[in-house]
Amino acid sequence: MNKWFKRTTMGFAVLLCVSPLLSGAKPAIVHNRQAPPAWTSETLIAHAMGSVDQYFYTNSLEAMQQNYRKGYRVFEVDLQLTTDNYLVSRHDWGGYLYDRFEQTLPREKMDKPLPLKSILSLPILGSYQAMSFEHIAELLQNYPDIWIVTDTKAANAEEARLQFEAIVRAANGKEEVLTRIVPQLYSREMFKWVESVHSFPSYIYTLYQSPDSDDEVLDFVKMNDRIDAITMPEDRALNSRSLISKLNSLRVPVYANTINDPVVIKKLADGGVHGFYSDSMTYSKLEEEGIQLGDR
Repeated sequence: MNKWFKRTTMGFAVLLCVSPLLSGAKPAIVHNRQAPPAWTSETLIAHAMGSVDQYFYTNSLEAMQQNYRKGYRVFEVDLQLTTDNYLVSRHDWGGYLYDRFEQTLPREKMDKPLPLKSILSLPILGSYQAMSFEHIAELLQNYPDIWIVTDTKAANAEEARLQFEAIVRAANGKEEVLTRIVPQLYSREMFKWVESVHSFPSYIYTLYQSPDSDDEVLDFVKMNDRIDAITMPEDRALNSRSLISKLNSLRVPVYANTINDPVVIKKLADGGVHGFYSDSMTYSKLEEEGIQLGDR
């Protein structure tokens, strides 16, 4: 945790480094990048809070608790804005998801956001509970050794603003938890959108929606020393050994998503991938398979 607090004191210096980028001028390259933050020592990230009783994508309290017991400490969570501007742990508002989760709702209310109270009143598969970000902030307080990776899928500046304002509001009175929230960026532009709301100590840049070339990814990382990890979909990771090697040389670990097959994990790890988002892989399963990841 000390590394995290040290990093937060550098906020103004980092903003000075990136301000030319935001103004359109040619930015300065960051030199002497610090060692990656503590959360990157974790080589597994629980996708959508991880599976619970073999169910995927629940983003539920029970999934988090079950996977914590299995050794996970970094949890990715899908977040959706409700009609009353809260964030709830849910992949999307599609009608198919109500059917998959056995949630009864009139069809005319599906495929669009609900108020927070309404969505929280619908148990998932009769057994599991979605969470507001207020609840997630309480979890961060109660579990001081976990980190939350946000999956907000923000498509524009206004959407990002509303989402991250909701996160900051949820942390009111317990601001320390913001140091253990790792926003996941979907575009280079999203960095400044989030920073306009709150300056987080660490970010992930995920490439599954990004058209960026390898050189553009490298330039973005070199110019922003709080981009502490890159996430790639499986196909790009399998075909990006050169990029992965260059990122590793910059002390920026690469994660691949979403991988549950130990054979694929072994292949990607041999190619330099540091860690994996997974629904069902565990550290004990990796050990059984003889797969060693990172320095955990």
